[in-house]
Amino acid sequence: MKKILSIILCFVLCVSIVGCSSNSSSNSVQSNSENVKENKNYSLELTNGTFKVGEDLDPGEYILVKNEGEFMGNYDITTDTTGDMESSIDSNAFENFSYIEVKKGQYLQLDKCTLYIPSELGDKFDFSNEKELTNGMFRVGKDVEPGEYKLEIASDDDNAQGWYSLYNNLGKGYKGGPDLQDSDFFSGSKLITLKEGQYLKLDSETKLIK
Repeated sequence: MKKILSIILCFVLCVSIVGCSSNSSSNSVQSNSENVKENKNYSLELTNGTFKVGEDLDPGEYILVKNEGEFMGNYDITTDTTGDMESSIDSNAFENFSYIEVKKGQYLQLDKCTLYIPSELGDKFDFSNEKELTNGMFRVGKDVEPGEYKLEIASDDDNAQGWYSLYNNLGKGYKGGPDLQDSDFFSGSKLITLKEGQYLKLDSETKLIK
């Protein structure tokens, strides 16, 4: 049920974002391929294609960054290449950057985004000095300390809604996919408790106050 809920919320999020005007606020943690590339050579850099884990990339955790000039990036993790719904492990879209975990034998399809090894991006994804976080996926214990936080609407639009997804982990859920703890839209503000090892995903309409 959690996986189905995640897919439904992702679809609703994508539709709502497309319907929004360009008034969504920019933010200090915006990181995409425009400032990631900088003519640097990375040991692993995959984009726009289907890749087999164990052959094209090792099992493990990776960061996906939306390609420059694209509205959103998206990915699919599957058990095979049949295209059947039963083979789906995780499928999601994102505005900025997101983390994934893949296992040997799985297949990863990337569209309008690029995969990197997180440690190779260094301080480009260091949010320790940021007072607010928005528009991305953040690791509890690394990007933000465990504890209780307030989520607020980042936009000045009176009709805007905030949105978040909170994952306990990225690879120990249904069929080896993400273990979704909670995912919801909200108005105004919301208090949330984050635990060590969790992952918090926020859209561009939502910010976390440290």
